[in-house]
Amino acid sequence: MTDPNPTDAGIITVGEERWIPGSKRADGSYRPARKVRAGFTPLEDVQRYASPKARQQAEQEQQHQLQKQQQKQKPAKEAKPHSQPAPSTDSSPEERKIRNLQKKIRQIEELEQKLIKGEQLNDDQRGKVKKGKALRDELSELLSSSATV
Repeated sequence: MTDPNPTDAGIITVGEERWIPGSKRADGSYRPARKVRAGFTPLEDVQRYASPKARQQAEQEQQHQLQKQQQKQKPAKEAKPHSQPAPSTDSSPEERKIRNLQKKIRQIEELEQKLIKGEQLNDDQRGKVKKGKALRDELSELLSSSATV
């Protein structure tokens, strides 16, 4: 099992082993990958001690920031009119399903591009990427069935 999320020090987990991946230096030479001893924790990965009072202040600050964000979002939602565009009646349920699947596949392709670039994905995004093959298969079935009808 490969852990795609490196630690702060850049250590990745491959199976039971931990490695610092190789990289290219500024002068163009190559720095080889190195295995990390079992039990070793670099300084970058050691969590700093925070007193109970400091932790409480940090939690209160996070809650305050969250409340500010929620208050900013509420006026924006209220400013929008509640009228929704009328759904078009000329499209069949199959056509709507096809458009829906195509949209999901576009989103999955964007997430795959982010993954290739090395960006981190959250759990929901990773789950969506895993469903990609099933959605593509379903779309191809729908397209083939709609072409034969």
